[in-house]
Amino acid sequence: MKTVGFVVAIAALGAFGCQQETVSAAPAANTVARGRYLVTVTGCNDCHSPKLHPGSMQPDPARLLSGRPETTPAPSRPASMGEISASGDLTAWYGPWGVSYAANLTPDPTTGIGKRYDETSFIRAMRSGKKPEGTDMLPPMPWPDFAQMSDADLRAIWTYLQTLKPVKNSVNAAAPVAQR
Repeated sequence: MKTVGFVVAIAALGAFGCQQETVSAAPAANTVARGRYLVTVTGCNDCHSPKLHPGSMQPDPARLLSGRPETTPAPSRPASMGEISASGDLTAWYGPWGVSYAANLTPDPTTGIGKRYDETSFIRAMRSGKKPEGTDMLPPMPWPDFAQMSDADLRAIWTYLQTLKPVKNSVNAAAPVAQR
């Protein structure tokens, strides 16, 4: 009789342990799903993902959120000071602020967001519009909109970005600008 009670107690503890693992895994999965949702509805792929075909807005699934490819021609200088020009794949822009290129948001440790950011510096950058080294995030990056997000939402975006396939793509911010 005592043996049966012991076996039932062990089985109950084992079931509780399994249930607890499931419960603790659920919030992590929910956080990633929330991050994926936020990245989607805020249009991060519009600028940070190379496109599948020229003239298409469909992100290339093999290079999601990897920033401006080296093969993307720089945008030409706008005709007048108040205009903005963009590369054909919308990963580079030329406007009154100068030239800006979409960053590699994949967790690649040498060319991506994993090189300079951790969760805290990512949230700080989204709130302040300043990269970890102190330089400004340039238009069209809508960091003032991201600054209005909750810490939980920004953490969810960070968590989702960490699940992406790392893509080695060095975004060259000093690339030459095409002249008119």
